[in-house]
Amino acid sequence: MSLALVDFFDLRYDHRNKSPVIFLKDVRKEKYLPVWIGELEASSIELAAIRRNAPRPLTHDLFVSVLHQLGAHIDRVVIDRLESKTYFATLILEHDGRTMEVDSRPSDAIALALRENVRIFVDEDLMYGIKFVELSEPGALEDDEEDDQEPEAEHPAGPDDEEEFLDFLKRISPSDFKNS
Repeated sequence: MSLALVDFFDLRYDHRNKSPVIFLKDVRKEKYLPVWIGELEASSIELAAIRRNAPRPLTHDLFVSVLHQLGAHIDRVVIDRLESKTYFATLILEHDGRTMEVDSRPSDAIALALRENVRIFVDEDLMYGIKFVELSEPGALEDDEEDDQEPEAEHPAGPDDEEEFLDFLKRISPSDFKNS
């Protein structure tokens, strides 16, 4: 599997689908991968992105603390596949010279990666198989009309079958999203 190194680019709110969406940007190209996530995960990612701590440890903070206490660390995060409109990720952990792979939701993996300042990768077939345009500045986003459809957390909004979903991803643009 070939991997593209990405950076966390932005967290926005998709008013049409009433869901937060994170954008991962390829470090070498102007390509962005949107991942729709849940509200709680969005809050945790936002805190990590701005380097703020909650008054008490959140679940992601607790997980990092437990890893450290056990002498393990996160080496990298890989968003490796899309199945039925759901992205999947893998945490690559290291402990005593041993590498372990742990299945994860992308939002949890990204929240952990931001806390630990580790690299995030996306399978190149996912990253480059979908055409995206450059994102405009947050203030330049257009209003869009809302509808009543709510995507499930980690499920990108869009048509029901995978081929239609990939076509949907090729058609969306940043103006389809609006900051909260």
